[in-house]
Amino acid sequence: MTNKDHLGFDFDLGFIADEEGRVMGGPYSPVDLQAKVREGVSPRALDLSVIKGKANLIQSIIMRLKTVRGELAPLGHPTYGSEHHRLIGEPNTENNRHLIKLHIIECLRQEPRIENILQIEVKPVEGKEDRDRVKINILVKARELQDPLNLVIPFSFEGPLE
Repeated sequence: MTNKDHLGFDFDLGFIADEEGRVMGGPYSPVDLQAKVREGVSPRALDLSVIKGKANLIQSIIMRLKTVRGELAPLGHPTYGSEHHRLIGEPNTENNRHLIKLHIIECLRQEPRIENILQIEVKPVEGKEDRDRVKINILVKARELQDPLNLVIPFSFEGPLE
């Protein structure tokens, strides 16, 4: 089993651009299963696309952060997801930014492919019109990967970003 095999594979939800994990859409982008033409089959048929390796890990982290903790309890996963969504409607204060950080740490610790959380910063976005928004900078060391993964996740205390 190669290092990339350890990171697993899953259906492509449409916001990972390439194997390097460069993201085309953000955590609040709509997602849907992607189809591709199956090679070597006549007549041409569509098949569901899969992603693997680093791209799969990044997609998994984004999906874990998008999911409200407890949302998958009926499916047998009561602790999957994050509780930072519960801060929507609260003011953008230092205490609430620390709570976001705490919830993100709790969420990322659930992911077995993450070896170490190197850094999480929750910083307010500059500008009066963005006073309810923060950027969450995440730096993690994944098992089997040499370089750390860096994700920048937007969050708004007003509600979901479009």
